[in-house]
Amino acid sequence: MKLTKENKYFILFAALLVLNACSHISEREMAIGKWRFVEVSIRDTPIFPIIETDFMDLNADSTFHYEITEAKKTMDGTWEYREHALVLNYNKPDTTRVFPIEILSKFDLIFNENEKHFVLKRSQ
Repeated sequence: MKLTKENKYFILFAALLVLNACSHISEREMAIGKWRFVEVSIRDTPIFPIIETDFMDLNADSTFHYEITEAKKTMDGTWEYREHALVLNYNKPDTTRVFPIEILSKFDLIFNENEKHFVLKRSQ
């Protein structure tokens, strides 16, 4: 069987597709990065204004840091991803909070705590 130019391109495309399908990123790895807050609300009502510089860093070394200016919140500690939840272990105050994750994608992170709804977008 003689390979035509079109067949070669098809085989190359198919091989790349298979290789791409085989690459898997864990949910924890997907959560790592710099996120900017879009909204923090209760029943679709914002709790406080969010400004462009409000952010959350989830670092590969399992540390986190976030700042929400209008809420006067600057917090840090360690984090883990456990059973579709973001677990934040705060340094001060010494407490742990569990946030069930509603959406985690390459671009979006949405999680909840009781009635509070947190919407974040990955920073570019």
